[in-house]
Formats: sequence, C-alpha cells, structure tokens
Amino acid sequence: MIKVETPVGEIAKNYFQTVKVFDDYQIDFCCGGKQSLQEICQNKSLNTDEVVQKLEASIQEASDAPLFDAMPLTALVEYIVTTHHAYVRENIPLLHKLLDKIEEVHGPRHPELLAVNAHFKESAGQLTMHMQKEEIVLFPLVEKLSQLKAEGKTITISGGASVEQPIAAMVQEHENEGARFEEISRLTQNYTVPEDACNTFRAAYETLQAFEKDLHRHIHLENNILFPKAALLEQEVVKKN
Repeated sequence: MIKVETPVGEIAKNYFQTVKVFDDYQIDFCCGGKQSLQEICQNKSLNTDEVVQKLEASIQEASDAPLFDAMPLTALVEYIVTTHHAYVRENIPLLHKLLDKIEEVHGPRHPELLAVNAHFKESAGQLTMHMQKEEIVLFPLVEKLSQLKAEGKTITISGGASVEQPIAAMVQEHENEGARFEEISRLTQNYTVPEDACNTFRAAYETLQAFEKDLHRHIHLENNILFPKAALLEQEVVKKN
C-alpha cells in the first residue's frame, strides 16, 4: 500500500492518518514533504520496513479528518484560517505566559529555557505576520482564481505578476519556522520534561509540542495541497501577455 519511493508529503496528503506516525518518528512531512520515504528513513537511520508497517497500520484506523485533497480551494482556505490560524492566535498568548513563567522560576537550573523562550517569541512574531500576509494577499488571490474557474472565465494580465511569487515567499517562511521549531525540539530533548519540573513546566512543554504538531499539519495543508493546486489553477484561468 505504501511505496518507499513516494514523497512523504504525498503520503500524508492521501492518508492523513499517517501524520501521527510521521510525528512519532520525527519525519518532516510538511516542509520536507518532497523527500521520499526511503530517502528520509536512510538519512535518519530508521528501519524502513518498520515505518512502512506503522504507516499502513495507521491507514486502517478510522479517521474523522476531512478529505483535504478533495476540498474546493475556497473551503480549504476557510478551514486553514478557522482551524490553524485560529489555533496559533489562541495559543501564542498562553505559551508566552507559560514560557515566561518557567524561564523565571527554572531558568537558573535549566538555561536552555532562555533559548527556547527566545526562539518561540521570534516564531510567534513571524507567524503572526505570515498569517496576516496570507489572509490579506495570498488567500484572496486564491479565492479570486477559484471564482474565475467556477464562472468559466479567464483573464489576461501583463508582466510577471503571479500567485507563484507570494507562494514562494510563504514556503520560505514555512521553512524558517520549521527549522526554528526543530531547534526548540532539540533544546528540549523532544519536549522531555525534567524530573524537577513543576506542573507549569509540564504544561508549557506539552502545549509547545502540541503547537509544533499543529504547525506541521498547517504547513502540510498549504505546501502539499493548497499551493500546488493554486498554481495549477492560475495556469488555467490566467493568460499572460
């Protein structure tokens, strides 16, 4: 069922249940989604047969996730905004509070917390601006292209204006934040709570790990589904001089 030469982003697109397995093995299926499963397993010294077995077992599990690849682009945009953008905006203030608190109390014994908090603060600011750019520039453009397609219309434009420019910028920003969270994961030893941790410490790491997992799904939906389809849609409805 799962072919090792298939890109991991393609696997996640076709079988969303597999993202939990990718999380368990720390396999990047969003920013690194174009890499094949075999390539990633080799690079991470993972047992390919074992990973394939886990992936195929996950596919057999019931899932209530929407069929993202079958969604109209306007519906996918709405889902991303109301689910993932909303999640980021809701959890940034909570994580600021939790990370500030544990840095203040536990920072002297756990100096890595200073770097973790600094990385998160930078990511929070960048993600906030990133989502605003998507909602103000890119997503309305995708919706306009979808409207033209639905109405059976095409438009002609001059110059090099294209949906590909904002998409390229968003992909690069995704890679930046993916790399930043890789560093946070490394600093926290994959969110391992120290023995002397209090409940606030534990809550901070659990919330931060959940934030990273949501970010992976968020980026996956855009990089591996929305953006490629938007680029193809533009080719259908936009003629350039």
